[in-house]
Amino acid sequence: MGSPKDSGTTDYVFPLNNLPNELLLNIIANVDPHRYNRVLGHIPDDPPPSQPDPYLIRDFLMACRPLWSLSLTSRKFRKLAQNRLYTAPVLSGFAFRFSFHKTHARIAFFLRTLFARPDLRKHVRHIRLCYPNSGEPTVQREENEESNLNAEAIPFVTEIVDQCRSLIATFDLPADMKMSWIGQMIVDYRYTLTGVLLALLPKLETLSFSEGDLKTWLYLDDHVLNVIGMHPYSHANIDLRSIKCMPAAQSLRYLKLSSLTPIRLDGLDMFENLDSLDISIKLAGLDTDDIEHLSRLYSGREALRNFRNLRNLRFDCQIKSVGIWDFSARSGMLHILQAFPAITSLDFYAEPSSEKNPFKSVRAFPHYQANIQAYPATPSIADYDASARDTFWDERVYAARTDWTDYQFLVDSLHHIRPRLETLKLPGGFWTLPGAARKPIPRFDKFSRLKTLVVPQAAVLSIKLYNMRFPDTTDGDFELLPSLVFPPTLKRLKIFDADADLLDSRWLEELLTGHGAESHEFELEHLEILFGPMFDDAELEKIQAKTAYSPFWTMVDQATFQVIVGRDEMVPAAAE
Repeated sequence: MGSPKDSGTTDYVFPLNNLPNELLLNIIANVDPHRYNRVLGHIPDDPPPSQPDPYLIRDFLMACRPLWSLSLTSRKFRKLAQNRLYTAPVLSGFAFRFSFHKTHARIAFFLRTLFARPDLRKHVRHIRLCYPNSGEPTVQREENEESNLNAEAIPFVTEIVDQCRSLIATFDLPADMKMSWIGQMIVDYRYTLTGVLLALLPKLETLSFSEGDLKTWLYLDDHVLNVIGMHPYSHANIDLRSIKCMPAAQSLRYLKLSSLTPIRLDGLDMFENLDSLDISIKLAGLDTDDIEHLSRLYSGREALRNFRNLRNLRFDCQIKSVGIWDFSARSGMLHILQAFPAITSLDFYAEPSSEKNPFKSVRAFPHYQANIQAYPATPSIADYDASARDTFWDERVYAARTDWTDYQFLVDSLHHIRPRLETLKLPGGFWTLPGAARKPIPRFDKFSRLKTLVVPQAAVLSIKLYNMRFPDTTDGDFELLPSLVFPPTLKRLKIFDADADLLDSRWLEELLTGHGAESHEFELEHLEILFGPMFDDAELEKIQAKTAYSPFWTMVDQATFQVIVGRDEMVPAAAE
Protein backbone atom coordinates (compact mmCIF):
# COMPACT_ATOMS: atom_id res chain seq x y z
CA MET A 1 0.00 0.00 0.00
CA GLY A 2 1.36 3.41 -0.94
CA SER A 3 1.88 6.24 1.50
CA PRO A 4 -0.58 9.18 1.58
CA LYS A 5 2.02 11.18 -0.30
CA ASP A 6 2.25 8.56 -3.07
CA SER A 7 -1.52 8.41 -3.47
CA GLY A 8 -1.78 12.10 -4.14
CA THR A 9 -3.15 13.08 -0.74
CA THR A 10 -1.68 15.81 1.45
CA ASP A 11 -0.63 15.49 5.12
CA TYR A 12 -1.99 18.34 7.24
CA VAL A 13 -0.15 19.17 10.43
CA PHE A 14 -2.21 21.12 12.97
CA PRO A 15 -0.14 21.85 16.09
CA LEU A 16 -2.01 21.78 19.40
CA ASN A 17 -0.50 25.19 20.11
CA ASN A 18 -2.77 26.62 17.43
CA LEU A 19 -5.96 25.54 19.20
CA PRO A 20 -7.88 28.19 21.17
CA ASN A 21 -7.16 28.30 24.89
CA GLU A 22 -10.80 27.56 25.75
CA LEU A 23 -10.70 24.31 23.80
CA LEU A 24 -7.33 23.33 25.24
CA LEU A 25 -8.61 23.93 28.78
CA ASN A 26 -11.54 21.61 28.11
CA ILE A 27 -9.14 18.94 26.88
CA ILE A 28 -6.79 19.39 29.85
CA ALA A 29 -9.76 19.16 32.23
CA ASN A 30 -10.07 15.48 31.33
CA VAL A 31 -6.61 14.81 32.77
CA ASP A 32 -8.17 15.03 36.24
CA PRO A 33 -11.94 14.44 35.98
CA HIS A 34 -12.36 13.94 39.74
CA ARG A 35 -10.95 17.26 40.98
CA TYR A 36 -14.29 18.72 42.15
CA ASN A 37 -15.54 15.51 43.76
CA ARG A 38 -12.21 15.16 45.54
CA VAL A 39 -12.58 18.58 47.16
CA LEU A 40 -15.93 17.44 48.55
CA GLY A 41 -14.45 14.24 49.93
CA HIS A 42 -15.08 11.56 47.33
CA ILE A 43 -12.70 9.62 45.09
CA PRO A 44 -13.51 6.47 43.10
CA ASP A 45 -12.67 3.23 44.91
CA ASP A 46 -12.40 5.10 48.18
CA PRO A 47 -11.03 2.74 50.82
CA PRO A 48 -13.52 1.34 53.33
CA PRO A 49 -14.31 3.14 56.52
CA SER A 50 -11.47 5.36 57.54
CA GLN A 51 -10.66 9.04 57.71
CA PRO A 52 -10.49 9.92 53.98
CA ASP A 53 -8.20 12.96 54.03
CA PRO A 54 -4.83 11.19 53.50
CA TYR A 55 -6.29 9.34 50.51
CA LEU A 56 -7.72 12.53 49.04
CA ILE A 57 -4.40 14.36 49.32
CA ARG A 58 -2.54 11.40 47.83
CA ASP A 59 -5.03 11.23 44.96
CA PHE A 60 -4.60 14.95 44.31
CA LEU A 61 -0.80 14.65 44.22
CA MET A 62 -1.04 11.76 41.77
CA ALA A 63 -3.39 13.76 39.54
CA CYS A 64 -0.93 16.68 39.54
CA ARG A 65 1.87 14.71 37.90
CA PRO A 66 0.50 14.80 34.32
CA LEU A 67 -0.12 18.52 34.68
CA TRP A 68 3.44 19.10 35.89
CA SER A 69 4.72 17.19 32.85
CA LEU A 70 2.45 19.16 30.54
CA SER A 71 3.73 22.46 31.94
CA LEU A 72 7.24 21.57 30.76
CA THR A 73 6.30 21.21 27.08
CA SER A 74 5.83 24.87 26.13
CA ARG A 75 5.20 28.30 27.56
CA LYS A 76 1.57 28.21 26.46
CA PHE A 77 0.91 24.83 28.04
CA ARG A 78 2.68 25.90 31.21
CA LYS A 79 0.15 28.66 31.70
CA LEU A 80 -2.80 26.40 30.93
CA ALA A 81 -1.51 23.63 33.20
CA GLN A 82 -1.08 26.10 36.05
CA ASN A 83 -4.65 27.25 35.54
CA ARG A 84 -5.91 23.69 35.97
CA LEU A 85 -3.44 22.77 38.72
CA TYR A 86 -4.60 25.58 41.00
CA THR A 87 -8.32 25.17 40.31
CA ALA A 88 -9.11 22.65 43.06
CA PRO A 89 -6.19 21.84 45.39
CA VAL A 90 -6.49 19.42 48.32
CA LEU A 91 -3.93 20.23 51.02
CA SER A 92 -3.08 19.48 54.61
CA GLY A 93 -3.74 22.53 56.77
CA PHE A 94 -0.95 21.74 59.22
CA ALA A 95 1.80 24.38 59.02
CA PHE A 96 4.60 22.88 61.11
CA ARG A 97 8.10 24.22 61.46
CA PHE A 98 11.38 22.86 62.86
CA SER A 99 14.84 24.19 63.78
CA PHE A 100 15.44 27.79 62.71
CA HIS A 101 11.71 28.07 61.95
CA LYS A 102 11.90 26.40 58.56
CA THR A 103 9.21 24.19 57.11
CA HIS A 104 8.59 21.49 54.50
CA ALA A 105 4.79 21.78 54.80
CA ARG A 106 3.04 21.62 51.43
CA ILE A 107 0.60 24.31 52.50
CA ALA A 108 3.57 26.63 53.15
CA PHE A 109 4.89 26.09 49.62
CA PHE A 110 1.39 26.73 48.28
CA LEU A 111 1.09 30.02 50.17
CA ARG A 112 4.59 31.13 49.19
CA THR A 113 3.66 30.68 45.53
CA LEU A 114 0.44 32.66 45.92
CA PHE A 115 2.27 35.52 47.64
CA ALA A 116 4.97 35.55 44.96
CA ARG A 117 2.51 35.13 42.06
CA PRO A 118 -0.66 37.15 42.71
CA ASP A 119 -1.81 36.31 39.17
CA LEU A 120 -2.34 32.68 40.21
CA ARG A 121 -4.74 33.51 43.03
CA LYS A 122 -7.69 33.98 40.71
CA HIS A 123 -7.38 30.38 39.47
CA VAL A 124 -8.15 28.88 42.90
CA ARG A 125 -11.90 28.29 42.76
CA HIS A 126 -12.24 25.27 45.07
CA ILE A 127 -10.03 24.09 47.93
CA ARG A 128 -10.05 21.41 50.62
CA LEU A 129 -8.08 22.00 53.82
CA CYS A 130 -7.42 18.79 55.75
CA TYR A 131 -6.48 19.34 59.39
CA PRO A 132 -4.77 16.18 60.72
CA ASN A 133 -3.97 15.22 64.31
CA SER A 134 -2.29 18.35 65.57
CA GLY A 135 0.86 17.18 67.33
CA GLU A 136 3.29 19.99 68.07
CA PRO A 137 3.86 22.85 65.62
CA THR A 138 7.62 22.38 65.98
CA VAL A 139 7.58 18.66 65.13
CA GLN A 140 8.70 17.74 61.62
CA ARG A 141 5.94 15.81 59.83
CA GLU A 142 7.33 13.18 57.48
CA GLU A 143 4.04 12.04 55.93
CA ASN A 144 4.16 12.60 52.18
CA GLU A 145 0.63 14.02 52.28
CA GLU A 146 1.80 16.87 54.51
CA SER A 147 5.46 17.41 53.61
CA ASN A 148 7.53 17.88 50.50
CA LEU A 149 10.83 16.60 51.86
CA ASN A 150 12.41 16.69 48.39
CA ALA A 151 12.24 20.47 48.29
CA GLU A 152 14.45 22.88 50.16
CA ALA A 153 12.84 23.99 53.42
CA ILE A 154 11.59 27.56 53.46
CA PRO A 155 11.77 30.09 56.34
CA PHE A 156 8.34 29.92 57.94
CA VAL A 157 8.32 33.34 59.57
CA THR A 158 9.75 35.52 56.81
CA GLU A 159 8.18 33.69 53.85
CA ILE A 160 4.75 32.93 55.30
CA VAL A 161 3.90 34.59 58.62
CA ASP A 162 5.21 38.04 57.76
CA GLN A 163 3.43 37.96 54.41
CA CYS A 164 0.16 36.97 56.09
CA ARG A 165 0.52 39.73 58.65
CA SER A 166 1.09 42.30 55.93
CA LEU A 167 -1.99 41.04 54.09
CA ILE A 168 -4.20 41.30 57.18
CA ALA A 169 -2.91 44.79 57.91
CA THR A 170 -4.39 46.00 54.61
CA PHE A 171 -7.99 45.17 55.56
CA ASP A 172 -10.49 47.45 57.24
CA LEU A 173 -10.84 45.48 60.48
CA PRO A 174 -11.22 46.69 64.10
CA ALA A 175 -7.75 47.57 65.40
CA ASP A 176 -7.74 45.16 68.36
CA MET A 177 -9.12 42.34 66.22
CA LYS A 178 -6.45 42.96 63.59
CA MET A 179 -3.71 43.06 66.21
CA SER A 180 -4.90 39.83 67.85
CA TRP A 181 -5.16 38.02 64.53
CA ILE A 182 -1.68 39.13 63.49
CA GLY A 183 -0.26 38.10 66.86
CA GLN A 184 -1.91 34.69 66.68
CA MET A 185 -0.07 33.85 63.45
CA ILE A 186 3.18 32.81 65.06
CA VAL A 187 1.60 31.02 68.04
CA ASP A 188 -0.72 28.64 66.21
CA TYR A 189 -1.32 28.62 62.50
CA ARG A 190 -3.84 25.77 62.56
CA TYR A 191 -7.19 27.47 61.96
CA THR A 192 -5.83 30.92 61.15
CA LEU A 193 -5.01 29.54 57.73
CA THR A 194 -8.72 29.46 56.84
CA GLY A 195 -9.03 33.21 57.33
CA VAL A 196 -5.81 33.83 55.38
CA LEU A 197 -7.21 31.99 52.36
CA LEU A 198 -10.47 33.93 52.53
CA ALA A 199 -8.37 37.09 52.47
CA LEU A 200 -6.10 35.84 49.70
CA LEU A 201 -8.38 34.17 47.13
CA PRO A 202 -10.71 36.57 45.28
CA LYS A 203 -12.48 33.89 43.19
CA LEU A 204 -12.91 31.16 45.80
CA GLU A 205 -16.28 29.44 45.34
CA THR A 206 -15.96 26.24 47.39
CA LEU A 207 -14.24 25.85 50.75
CA SER A 208 -14.05 22.35 52.21
CA PHE A 209 -12.94 22.36 55.85
CA SER A 210 -12.01 18.92 57.23
CA GLU A 211 -11.05 18.44 60.89
CA GLY A 212 -9.41 15.08 61.58
CA ASP A 213 -8.44 15.61 65.21
CA LEU A 214 -10.57 13.98 67.91
CA LYS A 215 -9.36 16.62 70.39
CA THR A 216 -10.78 19.54 68.43
CA TRP A 217 -12.64 20.77 71.50
CA LEU A 218 -9.31 21.77 73.06
CA TYR A 219 -9.01 24.52 70.43
CA LEU A 220 -12.58 25.73 70.45
CA ASP A 221 -14.88 27.64 72.72
CA ASP A 222 -17.89 25.39 73.34
CA HIS A 223 -17.21 23.57 70.02
CA VAL A 224 -17.70 26.80 68.04
CA LEU A 225 -15.09 28.04 65.57
CA ASN A 226 -15.33 31.32 63.72
CA VAL A 227 -14.66 31.21 60.01
CA ILE A 228 -11.40 33.21 60.16
CA GLY A 229 -9.93 30.88 62.78
CA MET A 230 -9.35 33.34 65.63
CA HIS A 231 -8.91 31.68 69.00
CA PRO A 232 -11.73 31.99 71.55
CA TYR A 233 -9.27 33.04 74.25
CA SER A 234 -8.39 36.13 72.22
CA HIS A 235 -9.32 39.30 74.09
CA ALA A 236 -10.05 41.11 70.85
CA ASN A 237 -13.47 42.29 69.85
CA ILE A 238 -14.13 39.65 67.19
CA ASP A 239 -16.66 41.48 65.06
CA LEU A 240 -17.36 39.03 62.25
CA ARG A 241 -19.32 41.67 60.34
CA SER A 242 -15.98 43.21 59.42
CA ILE A 243 -14.92 40.18 57.34
CA LYS A 244 -17.23 41.36 54.57
CA CYS A 245 -14.24 43.36 53.32
CA MET A 246 -12.37 40.16 52.39
CA PRO A 247 -12.33 39.14 48.71
CA ALA A 248 -13.86 35.69 49.23
CA ALA A 249 -16.79 37.20 51.13
CA GLN A 250 -18.37 37.93 47.76
CA SER A 251 -17.34 34.83 45.83
CA LEU A 252 -17.87 31.93 48.28
CA ARG A 253 -20.95 29.88 47.41
CA TYR A 254 -20.39 26.42 48.87
CA LEU A 255 -18.91 25.34 52.20
CA LYS A 256 -18.31 21.80 53.43
CA LEU A 257 -17.70 21.16 57.12
CA SER A 258 -16.22 17.74 58.00
CA SER A 259 -15.32 16.79 61.56
CA LEU A 260 -14.78 13.78 63.80
CA THR A 261 -16.40 15.74 66.64
CA PRO A 262 -19.48 18.00 66.63
CA ILE A 263 -18.50 21.59 65.86
CA ARG A 264 -20.18 24.68 64.45
CA LEU A 265 -18.56 27.17 62.09
CA ASP A 266 -19.73 30.74 62.73
CA GLY A 267 -19.67 33.82 60.53
CA LEU A 268 -21.37 32.19 57.55
CA ASP A 269 -24.05 34.89 57.39
CA MET A 270 -21.34 37.38 56.40
CA PHE A 271 -20.97 35.68 52.99
CA GLU A 272 -23.90 37.07 51.06
CA ASN A 273 -23.62 34.59 48.16
CA LEU A 274 -23.00 31.51 50.31
CA ASP A 275 -26.18 29.48 49.92
CA SER A 276 -24.97 25.85 50.20
CA LEU A 277 -23.67 24.04 53.29
CA ASP A 278 -22.47 20.43 53.35
CA ILE A 279 -22.24 18.86 56.83
CA SER A 280 -20.20 15.71 57.44
CA ILE A 281 -19.91 15.05 61.18
CA LYS A 282 -19.27 11.78 63.00
CA LEU A 283 -22.40 11.41 65.12
CA ALA A 284 -22.54 7.70 65.97
CA GLY A 285 -21.37 6.76 69.44
CA LEU A 286 -22.02 10.13 71.07
CA ASP A 287 -23.05 9.95 74.70
CA THR A 288 -26.04 11.71 76.22
CA ASP A 289 -24.07 14.82 77.17
CA ASP A 290 -22.68 15.14 73.63
CA ILE A 291 -26.16 14.91 72.13
CA GLU A 292 -27.52 17.54 74.53
CA HIS A 293 -24.59 19.80 73.69
CA LEU A 294 -25.22 19.30 69.97
CA SER A 295 -28.83 20.29 70.51
CA ARG A 296 -27.70 23.56 72.12
CA LEU A 297 -25.04 24.09 69.48
CA TYR A 298 -27.53 24.05 66.59
CA SER A 299 -30.44 25.82 68.25
CA GLY A 300 -31.12 29.29 69.54
CA ARG A 301 -30.84 32.74 68.06
CA GLU A 302 -27.12 32.63 67.24
CA ALA A 303 -27.35 29.41 65.22
CA LEU A 304 -30.44 30.55 63.32
CA ARG A 305 -28.77 33.87 62.46
CA ASN A 306 -25.57 32.14 61.38
CA PHE A 307 -27.37 29.87 58.90
CA ARG A 308 -30.13 32.25 57.79
CA ASN A 309 -28.81 32.83 54.25
CA LEU A 310 -28.43 29.15 53.41
CA ARG A 311 -30.92 27.58 51.04
CA ASN A 312 -29.24 24.29 50.12
CA LEU A 313 -28.23 21.80 52.81
CA ARG A 314 -26.38 18.55 52.16
CA PHE A 315 -26.05 16.03 54.98
CA ASP A 316 -23.51 13.21 54.92
CA CYS A 317 -25.05 9.83 55.82
CA GLN A 318 -22.08 7.65 54.90
CA ILE A 319 -20.94 5.07 57.44
CA LYS A 320 -17.32 6.22 57.07
CA SER A 321 -18.37 9.75 58.07
CA VAL A 322 -21.26 9.36 60.51
CA GLY A 323 -20.31 5.94 61.90
CA ILE A 324 -22.56 2.90 62.24
CA TRP A 325 -26.06 4.35 62.52
CA ASP A 326 -27.46 4.32 66.04
CA PHE A 327 -29.73 6.36 68.26
CA SER A 328 -27.14 9.10 68.79
CA ALA A 329 -26.51 9.46 65.04
CA ARG A 330 -30.19 9.81 64.28
CA SER A 331 -30.82 12.16 67.20
CA GLY A 332 -27.77 14.26 66.35
CA MET A 333 -28.88 14.62 62.75
CA LEU A 334 -32.33 15.80 63.81
CA HIS A 335 -30.85 18.35 66.23
CA ILE A 336 -28.67 19.81 63.47
CA LEU A 337 -31.62 20.10 61.08
CA GLN A 338 -33.44 22.35 63.57
CA ALA A 339 -31.09 25.21 62.62
CA PHE A 340 -32.24 25.28 58.98
CA PRO A 341 -35.96 26.10 58.80
CA ALA A 342 -35.59 28.21 55.65
CA ILE A 343 -33.81 25.78 53.31
CA THR A 344 -35.42 24.93 49.98
CA SER A 345 -33.15 21.98 49.08
CA LEU A 346 -32.10 19.07 51.31
CA ASP A 347 -29.76 16.32 50.13
CA PHE A 348 -29.11 13.30 52.35
CA TYR A 349 -26.27 11.49 50.61
CA ALA A 350 -24.76 8.11 51.43
CA GLU A 351 -22.37 5.62 49.85
CA PRO A 352 -22.61 5.03 46.09
CA SER A 353 -24.87 2.09 45.28
CA SER A 354 -21.83 0.05 44.27
CA GLU A 355 -20.28 0.57 47.71
CA LYS A 356 -23.34 0.18 49.89
CA ASN A 357 -21.69 -2.39 52.17
CA PRO A 358 -18.56 -0.65 53.50
CA PHE A 359 -17.88 -3.41 56.02
CA LYS A 360 -16.66 -6.98 55.67
CA SER A 361 -18.56 -8.95 58.26
CA VAL A 362 -16.64 -11.11 60.68
CA ARG A 363 -19.31 -13.73 60.09
CA ALA A 364 -18.89 -13.65 56.30
CA PHE A 365 -22.40 -12.55 55.45
CA PRO A 366 -23.40 -13.16 51.81
CA HIS A 367 -22.98 -10.54 49.12
CA TYR A 368 -24.00 -7.08 50.42
CA GLN A 369 -24.90 -8.82 53.72
CA ALA A 370 -28.35 -9.32 52.23
CA ASN A 371 -29.12 -12.23 54.56
CA ILE A 372 -28.59 -11.18 58.17
CA GLN A 373 -31.71 -12.87 59.44
CA ALA A 374 -30.01 -15.65 61.40
CA TYR A 375 -27.34 -13.44 62.94
CA PRO A 376 -26.60 -12.33 65.55
CA ALA A 377 -28.26 -13.82 68.59
CA THR A 378 -31.00 -11.67 70.04
CA PRO A 379 -29.15 -8.54 71.24
CA SER A 380 -29.21 -7.54 74.87
CA ILE A 381 -29.86 -4.00 76.08
CA ALA A 382 -26.11 -3.46 76.51
CA ASP A 383 -25.55 -4.21 72.84
CA TYR A 384 -27.38 -1.01 71.92
CA ASP A 385 -25.24 1.16 74.17
CA ALA A 386 -23.47 3.71 71.95
CA SER A 387 -20.58 3.81 74.40
CA ALA A 388 -19.82 0.16 73.56
CA ARG A 389 -17.84 1.46 70.55
CA ASP A 390 -16.46 -1.54 68.62
CA THR A 391 -17.75 -4.08 71.11
CA PHE A 392 -20.77 -5.98 69.79
CA TRP A 393 -19.79 -4.89 66.28
CA ASP A 394 -22.20 -7.19 64.44
CA GLU A 395 -25.00 -6.30 66.82
CA ARG A 396 -24.60 -2.63 66.01
CA VAL A 397 -24.64 -3.27 62.26
CA TYR A 398 -27.73 -5.41 62.76
CA ALA A 399 -29.45 -2.69 64.79
CA ALA A 400 -28.47 -0.02 62.27
CA ARG A 401 -30.05 -1.91 59.41
CA THR A 402 -33.14 -2.96 61.32
CA ASP A 403 -33.99 0.03 63.52
CA TRP A 404 -32.08 3.20 62.67
CA THR A 405 -32.20 3.46 58.85
CA ASP A 406 -35.91 4.09 58.55
CA TYR A 407 -37.04 6.29 55.63
CA GLN A 408 -40.50 6.88 57.08
CA PHE A 409 -39.11 8.19 60.37
CA LEU A 410 -36.59 10.36 58.52
CA VAL A 411 -39.20 12.01 56.29
CA ASP A 412 -41.69 12.47 59.14
CA SER A 413 -38.96 14.27 61.09
CA LEU A 414 -38.75 17.02 58.47
CA HIS A 415 -42.06 18.61 59.46
CA HIS A 416 -40.46 21.97 60.30
CA ILE A 417 -39.02 22.43 56.79
CA ARG A 418 -41.92 21.01 54.77
CA PRO A 419 -43.50 24.39 53.92
CA ARG A 420 -40.43 25.65 52.02
CA LEU A 421 -38.72 22.53 50.72
CA GLU A 422 -38.64 22.25 46.92
CA THR A 423 -35.94 19.59 46.42
CA LEU A 424 -35.36 16.48 48.54
CA LYS A 425 -32.97 13.57 48.16
CA LEU A 426 -33.03 10.55 50.48
CA PRO A 427 -29.91 8.51 51.26
CA GLY A 428 -29.09 5.31 49.42
CA GLY A 429 -26.04 3.19 50.12
CA PHE A 430 -26.07 1.48 53.53
CA TRP A 431 -29.61 2.74 54.14
CA THR A 432 -30.99 0.48 51.40
CA LEU A 433 -29.74 -2.76 52.97
CA PRO A 434 -32.59 -4.89 54.38
CA GLY A 435 -32.92 -5.53 58.09
CA ALA A 436 -34.66 -8.20 60.11
CA ALA A 437 -38.08 -6.74 59.38
CA ARG A 438 -39.73 -4.77 56.60
CA LYS A 439 -39.22 -1.03 56.79
CA PRO A 440 -42.19 1.30 56.28
CA ILE A 441 -42.08 3.63 53.32
CA PRO A 442 -42.48 7.41 53.64
CA ARG A 443 -45.17 9.82 52.48
CA PHE A 444 -44.32 13.12 50.79
CA ASP A 445 -47.85 14.46 50.29
CA LYS A 446 -47.49 17.09 53.03
CA PHE A 447 -44.55 18.80 51.25
CA SER A 448 -46.65 21.53 49.67
CA ARG A 449 -43.87 22.97 47.44
CA LEU A 450 -41.88 19.84 46.60
CA LYS A 451 -40.88 19.84 42.93
CA THR A 452 -37.88 17.49 42.74
CA LEU A 453 -37.55 14.18 44.58
CA VAL A 454 -34.59 11.78 44.40
CA VAL A 455 -35.06 8.46 46.20
CA PRO A 456 -33.66 4.93 46.15
CA GLN A 457 -36.02 2.16 45.16
CA ALA A 458 -35.97 0.97 48.78
CA ALA A 459 -37.83 4.16 49.76
CA VAL A 460 -40.80 3.45 47.47
CA LEU A 461 -40.89 -0.38 47.51
CA SER A 462 -40.46 -1.89 50.96
CA ILE A 463 -37.99 -4.80 50.82
CA LYS A 464 -39.44 -8.16 51.88
CA LEU A 465 -37.20 -11.23 52.16
CA TYR A 466 -38.53 -14.75 52.47
CA ASN A 467 -36.55 -15.43 55.64
CA MET A 468 -36.92 -12.21 57.60
CA ARG A 469 -36.76 -12.76 61.34
CA PHE A 470 -39.90 -10.69 61.88
CA PRO A 471 -41.97 -11.30 58.72
CA ASP A 472 -45.28 -10.34 60.32
CA THR A 473 -44.36 -6.76 61.20
CA THR A 474 -47.38 -4.52 60.61
CA ASP A 475 -46.34 -1.27 62.29
CA GLY A 476 -46.05 1.15 59.37
CA ASP A 477 -46.98 1.61 55.71
CA PHE A 478 -45.53 -1.02 53.38
CA GLU A 479 -47.74 -0.89 50.28
CA LEU A 480 -48.38 2.77 49.44
CA LEU A 481 -49.11 3.66 45.82
CA PRO A 482 -47.91 6.92 44.21
CA SER A 483 -51.32 8.58 44.49
CA LEU A 484 -51.02 8.37 48.28
CA VAL A 485 -47.36 9.32 48.52
CA PHE A 486 -46.51 12.24 46.25
CA PRO A 487 -47.74 15.84 46.35
CA PRO A 488 -49.44 17.27 43.26
CA THR A 489 -46.62 19.81 42.88
CA LEU A 490 -43.99 17.15 42.06
CA LYS A 491 -42.33 17.77 38.67
CA ARG A 492 -39.21 15.60 38.64
CA LEU A 493 -38.75 12.15 40.17
CA LYS A 494 -35.50 10.18 40.14
CA ILE A 495 -35.37 6.60 41.42
CA PHE A 496 -31.85 5.18 41.83
CA ASP A 497 -30.47 1.78 42.85
CA ALA A 498 -33.40 0.20 41.01
CA ASP A 499 -33.80 -3.44 39.97
CA ALA A 500 -36.27 -5.62 38.09
CA ASP A 501 -38.75 -5.55 40.99
CA LEU A 502 -39.55 -1.94 40.17
CA LEU A 503 -40.33 -2.70 36.52
CA ASP A 504 -42.76 -5.45 37.52
CA SER A 505 -44.42 -3.52 40.34
CA ARG A 506 -47.98 -2.31 40.59
CA TRP A 507 -46.47 0.88 42.05
CA LEU A 508 -44.77 1.78 38.76
CA GLU A 509 -47.85 0.77 36.78
CA GLU A 510 -49.98 3.30 38.62
CA LEU A 511 -47.35 6.00 38.27
CA LEU A 512 -47.08 5.52 34.50
CA THR A 513 -50.70 4.84 33.59
CA GLY A 514 -52.64 6.56 36.36
CA HIS A 515 -54.71 3.42 36.93
CA GLY A 516 -55.80 3.23 40.53
CA ALA A 517 -55.09 6.88 41.28
CA GLU A 518 -57.92 8.24 43.40
CA SER A 519 -57.08 11.53 45.07
CA HIS A 520 -55.41 13.72 42.47
CA GLU A 521 -53.63 13.89 39.15
CA PHE A 522 -49.87 14.23 39.04
CA GLU A 523 -48.09 17.17 37.49
CA LEU A 524 -45.00 15.02 36.94
CA GLU A 525 -42.92 16.09 33.94
CA HIS A 526 -39.86 13.86 34.20
CA LEU A 527 -39.15 10.37 35.58
CA GLU A 528 -35.63 8.94 35.65
CA ILE A 529 -34.94 5.33 36.66
CA LEU A 530 -31.32 4.45 37.39
CA PHE A 531 -30.52 0.76 37.80
CA GLY A 532 -28.11 -0.32 40.51
CA PRO A 533 -24.92 -2.40 40.21
CA MET A 534 -26.70 -5.73 40.61
CA PHE A 535 -28.75 -5.15 37.44
CA ASP A 536 -27.09 -6.84 34.47
CA ASP A 537 -25.44 -4.57 31.87
CA ALA A 538 -26.73 -6.63 28.95
CA GLU A 539 -30.26 -6.52 30.33
CA LEU A 540 -30.06 -2.75 30.76
CA GLU A 541 -28.90 -2.34 27.16
CA LYS A 542 -31.93 -4.33 26.01
CA ILE A 543 -34.25 -2.13 28.04
CA GLN A 544 -32.69 1.02 26.63
CA ALA A 545 -33.00 -0.43 23.12
CA LYS A 546 -36.66 -1.29 23.90
CA THR A 547 -36.11 -4.96 23.06
CA ALA A 548 -36.89 -6.17 26.59
CA TYR A 549 -39.65 -5.50 29.13
CA SER A 550 -42.12 -4.53 26.44
CA PRO A 551 -44.98 -4.13 28.98
CA PHE A 552 -42.91 -1.42 30.65
CA TRP A 553 -42.47 0.49 27.40
CA THR A 554 -46.16 0.09 26.62
CA MET A 555 -46.94 1.83 29.90
CA VAL A 556 -44.32 4.50 29.16
CA ASP A 557 -46.16 5.29 25.93
CA GLN A 558 -49.28 6.00 28.00
CA ALA A 559 -47.46 8.26 30.43
CA THR A 560 -47.93 12.02 30.22
CA PHE A 561 -44.32 12.72 31.20
CA GLN A 562 -40.83 11.96 29.95
CA VAL A 563 -39.25 8.66 31.10
CA ILE A 564 -35.50 7.94 31.00
CA VAL A 565 -33.67 4.79 32.10
CA GLY A 566 -29.95 4.50 32.81
CA ARG A 567 -27.24 3.26 35.14
CA ASP A 568 -26.87 4.47 38.71
CA GLU A 569 -23.42 6.08 38.79
CA MET A 570 -24.14 8.81 41.31
CA VAL A 571 -21.43 9.62 43.83
CA PRO A 572 -21.81 11.42 47.18
CA ALA A 573 -20.03 14.59 46.07
CA ALA A 574 -22.26 15.22 43.08
CA ALA A 575 -25.00 17.49 44.37
CA GLU A 576 -28.37 17.30 42.71
